[in-house]
Amino acid sequence: MTATASKIVSLGELAARIPDGAALGLGGVFLHRGPFALVRELVRQGRRNLEIIKPSPGYDLDLLCRAGAVAKVRAGIVAMEGNFGLARWYRKAIERKQAHLEEHA
Repeated sequence: MTATASKIVSLGELAARIPDGAALGLGGVFLHRGPFALVRELVRQGRRNLEIIKPSPGYDLDLLCRAGAVAKVRAGIVAMEGNFGLARWYRKAIERKQAHLEEHA
């Protein structure tokens, strides 16, 4: 029997495995159950030109847009839920054509 490599890696190592220009499907809905620690680590590592695929992103996509990490978004609706208003950095990125939106509403 041979030993296999562990599938458990640090958050920093996981983020390092995601190259600039990658298409990244994220889980969670709006402000709930998203991989927010990974998103913050991608920002910290300076990732760029990401394509984000998520039916209903919120904080995660907004943070990535604010960091200038997003080139394309495939989403149905982007919101920060009732109490937090619109995802303002996402909106600016789309309006300024810093990121391309492919809407799937």
